[in-house]
Amino acid sequence: MGKGLTEFEQLSSIEKGVFVVENHLSSGMMDIEDIKRLIPCFIHLNNVETLALEYIDPDVSEFFRITEEKVQRDGMAALQEVCHPGDLEKNTAAIHSFFSTAGASSTMSFFERLRTRKRNKNEFNLHFSVTKLFNERQCIVLTFPVHDVHNITGKISSILDEHAFLKKNFERFASLTKQEKKVLKLLAMGYNNPKISEELFISRRTVENHRKRINKKLETKNLASLIEFARAFNLYTS
Repeated sequence: MGKGLTEFEQLSSIEKGVFVVENHLSSGMMDIEDIKRLIPCFIHLNNVETLALEYIDPDVSEFFRITEEKVQRDGMAALQEVCHPGDLEKNTAAIHSFFSTAGASSTMSFFERLRTRKRNKNEFNLHFSVTKLFNERQCIVLTFPVHDVHNITGKISSILDEHAFLKKNFERFASLTKQEKKVLKLLAMGYNNPKISEELFISRRTVENHRKRINKKLETKNLASLIEFARAFNLYTS
């Protein structure tokens, strides 16, 4: 299935899949082993502020030159051990910028060169990673070898087929700003314009403008449709 897609479509599919599985993980519907059975990937948790590693799944230490002991002792040193220094500096700046404005439901993807156990000190393999906020102090990252993207896309497409609404509307939802997502969440929770105005410390006119933009971007015409978006994209826990 993956081979019929363009490279952009493949990578976009992976981002959507990561959104789904992370929601299941944070809600308790899945654990990390469940995710790895569905999608062949490396999973790790990083500190949002420093990006230091705080958790790695067992496969990470088998494939890369780091161990759980190294991560617990010095998560930043462990990260520096496997990442190309230029990529680490560039991606760290981009991720910090992203999380400073992104909502809990947003995902970010990036490429990085990583040193595996089979490589010498100055040799790296290209990987594709997707990250999303996991909790207040950590982000979850799923990492894939670029050469295996075709196979991974097929598996993720199967997951997305079970979440047809999300697959169809992912780009629409992603077009909402952080503030618009907050308004959408409150609307779905039953707040009216005056209450939203008080909750977010914005004027009623601003609330009305947000609602108009939300309906335009999502192509919705009633509250039931907005609630469906909020539920599908897990805004109730954001």
